[in-house]
Amino acid sequence: MFIEAKKLMGMPVAAMDTQSKIGEIREIIVDPENGRLLGFLIKEGGIFSSNKVLSAVDIREWDPNGIVTESVENLVPPQEIIRINDILKQKIFLIGMPAKTESGKSLGNVEDLLIDADASCVAKYYLKDLLGNSRVLTADKVVKIDKQVTFADDVGEIPTGAQGVTA
Repeated sequence: MFIEAKKLMGMPVAAMDTQSKIGEIREIIVDPENGRLLGFLIKEGGIFSSNKVLSAVDIREWDPNGIVTESVENLVPPQEIIRINDILKQKIFLIGMPAKTESGKSLGNVEDLLIDADASCVAKYYLKDLLGNSRVLTADKVVKIDKQVTFADDVGEIPTGAQGVTA
C-alpha cells in the first residue's frame, strides 16, 4: 500500500489494548542513510504531554483513518530509540527540505513523499520549485540526505513536453 506522507500528518494513532486514540502523527521519521521509514513523532493527548515516538516495526495496521499499534506501551520517549533520537536532534524532516542535484542545481523543495507502507520506505519524492513547477522523482535517484535532499545529476532537466505537468 502506498500513502502520501502529508495525509498522515495529524492522523490519529490508536492502540489495540486500549481500543482508543493514543496520539496523533506530528512528523515522519526517515533514515537519511537509506530512505527507510523508521517511525513517527507522536503528540499524545493533553496540553502538557511530551512527544513520543512510534517505531515503524510497531505498526500493526495502516488504516485509512490512522495507524494502529498493539499497545500504548509502544509509544516511547525518543531517547529509547537511538537512531530516531539522532535524526530528531539533527532536525532531518524531509517535507519542506530543499532538493538539489549533485552539481548544485536547485530542484525546489520536497512538497510530499510517497511512502511504501509494505516495504516501510520512501518510494517517491514530490518536488515543487519557486515557479510552482512540480516533478516526481523516485527514491532510487537520491544520492544523499542531510540538510537537503541531493539527487543524481541526471534528474536536473525537465523532459521536453513535461513542463507544467503535475503528478
